[in-house]
Amino acid sequence: MKKIAILGAGFVTKPAVDYFIDRCGYEVIVTSLKKSEAEKIVGGRTAGKAIAWTIDQRDLLDSFVSEVDLVMSMIPPSMHIPVAKSCLKHRKNMVTTSYISPRMDDLSGQCHAHDILILNEIGEDPGLDNMAAKQMIDLVKAEGGEITSLTSYGAGLPAFEHNNNPFGYKFSWSPKGVLLAAQAPAAYLKNGKKVEVVAGDLFDHHWLVDLEGVGTFETYPNRDCTQYLKCFELGDDISLFRGILRFPGWCNTMRSMADLDLLDAADEKDFEGKTYAQFIASLIGEIEEIGKKYSETILSKTANFLKVKANSDLINKMQWLGLFDSREIAIAKGTNADVLVDLMMSKMSYGELEKDMVIVHAEIVAEFSNRREKRISTMLVKGEPGGDSAMSRAVSLPAAIASTLILEGKIKAKGIQRPTLPEIYQPVLKEMEAFGYNFVHNTIKL
Repeated sequence: MKKIAILGAGFVTKPAVDYFIDRCGYEVIVTSLKKSEAEKIVGGRTAGKAIAWTIDQRDLLDSFVSEVDLVMSMIPPSMHIPVAKSCLKHRKNMVTTSYISPRMDDLSGQCHAHDILILNEIGEDPGLDNMAAKQMIDLVKAEGGEITSLTSYGAGLPAFEHNNNPFGYKFSWSPKGVLLAAQAPAAYLKNGKKVEVVAGDLFDHHWLVDLEGVGTFETYPNRDCTQYLKCFELGDDISLFRGILRFPGWCNTMRSMADLDLLDAADEKDFEGKTYAQFIASLIGEIEEIGKKYSETILSKTANFLKVKANSDLINKMQWLGLFDSREIAIAKGTNADVLVDLMMSKMSYGELEKDMVIVHAEIVAEFSNRREKRISTMLVKGEPGGDSAMSRAVSLPAAIASTLILEGKIKAKGIQRPTLPEIYQPVLKEMEAFGYNFVHNTIKL
């Protein structure tokens, strides 16, 4: 019987545990900071074992890595390297859904020397988006076409019928991860020219995009997509863009949150006895005695600080979230981002019967000897009311399927890899169809 260790028991882990135990009959070790969180995902199944573990417990890490056949790391990306080194030490394959960091990429030679594979970026975004794009690219090339443009988008959003808060967003994965990812720098190609967007300007660099048959969304660049030219086997004289989709208004809202320093996740503060209104006052440089209309005053001064009207959509969103409330902050210590995340989680989480949706969309413009075409692929999947979210399945099932393929010896690649190899993306995309993750394809003659 195969045995797998899954590190992390967050928003998206459960479908992978279910896949391994119920579908494959594997034994699974699930770790979490709190054992109770891992136990909840294991759900009393005898093939599952819950362990409390933190990244600084290296001996414990070595202990369970040594006894399993493969490690799936679903913990924050900054923690992957110690796990990867333990996998190297014990010659165990590893799978993550995170982007390949420079430090991870540096381990490629050691992976080859130890004859192991560390497969990264095998989730939803990155993952399904790049696998679908590479499948389209390979098909165009097989038909003798030359690609001049590739645009892809990924999104995890509330389903249209449950898009019922002023932010147009709910959390289906790590809230802090959402905020941190939104602060990463980005780059893309426009007719062969590299356009670089520094982290601080990310939310200023957005526009509307219409997806036929789906709707109108706001998009902004998703990290540096020029790194994919090599694995996509494309020249650098093309247009290449990877974007994140949000409902319109998100970027301007988050730009203002950044202007207020609400996205700061580094500077820890003491919030004991402080109200939300006082917290916001401190961010805009206001110090006042608490009065009867203190919250109202801070609302007005925040509007002035941000150079918007007091009844603007932005101020209304902040007020709805509770940032001007006279009640005490719910957390005693933390960063500005922790305060924001705590409020967002209390008002922007999915209800038990509410559905999320995942959208993955790609468009390729290709030149053939006798024609020019735009090829489009779109996937839209909604979550199960009272069951798994669409995002949790979209992230963890590709990783689980790839893990099984590795254990069955069907993936031969070694080193640090992405799922853009045919031996990976073809079987993963095919099996994902059985879970309802289908791409609808369309071709338009240009």
